[in-house]
Amino acid sequence: MKMPPIQSIRAFEAVARLGSVTAAAEELFVSHSAISHQIHKLEDWFAIPLMERHGRGIRLTDAGERYKISVCQAFKLIHAETDLLKRQRNATQVRVSSLPMFAVSWLMTQMHEFWAKHPDIQVALHYSRGTMQIDPETTDVAIRYGRPGDFPGFIAMPLLEGSAIPVASPLYLERTGYRSLKDFEKLNLLHDDDRDYWTMWLKQAGLNLGLAESGPLLPDGNLTLAATMAGEGVGLLRRAVIASQLRSRTLVPLSDVSIQDDLHYLVLTPQTRSVSRSALIFLQWLQSLPGSIRLGVPRA
Repeated sequence: MKMPPIQSIRAFEAVARLGSVTAAAEELFVSHSAISHQIHKLEDWFAIPLMERHGRGIRLTDAGERYKISVCQAFKLIHAETDLLKRQRNATQVRVSSLPMFAVSWLMTQMHEFWAKHPDIQVALHYSRGTMQIDPETTDVAIRYGRPGDFPGFIAMPLLEGSAIPVASPLYLERTGYRSLKDFEKLNLLHDDDRDYWTMWLKQAGLNLGLAESGPLLPDGNLTLAATMAGEGVGLLRRAVIASQLRSRTLVPLSDVSIQDDLHYLVLTPQTRSVSRSALIFLQWLQSLPGSIRLGVPRA
């Protein structure tokens, strides 16, 4: 059976439910005349009036009242089913906020394993700097660096140890003739955002703090890692995140002296709401990876 134009039915449903052409136009983001046109089009299709003027407004005819019941019920069912499908989709989506270098160097190199095990779970990954606020309503899992107490409103669990060591490519060390800490003044120090980080390490190693005043400032850890691997200098990078480069010896440590041994990469979940089963599965997978600190999360 041929149906009336769907746009005309939609306009009629809005007017019938709201009792006003103006209100229907505002809800559907169209003009008053566009709604009137669709109503006339529907009445022409049926060849019977569905609405009539009443004072400054409109009212439904008997036929319009009967049609309103079925049409409004149908649209209500459509909206309910649409909301259900959206909730089901969101239940299989995990919204992850991650620090840039953690995402690129550690997480993404292993995500193929998660997707192979859980092809039905969508991981929506975006990265943000550690100074940015995390919205607990739009983030299911966040990866940050520091101490658990640094993130009020979130449940924080240590994921990776956070110590940092100086590393460089073997070719760079060969080119500069580096052999031991006595040769440190020969090196180009790569700074991630500011010079305080290297100052901390130089103090821990008992070296000249003035060395931190030289070398380029780079805006984030990804560029620092890339420059270090490209042989542009020495990066002060967190050992756990560059574990694969250390194993393959594309990067080598210059010293065992480390800083920030008491800090961790943390996995955060909102404290004010429960997270989905998919988010719990993702958390369990993170804690199963090599090098992770396995404190355990609730079973999915």
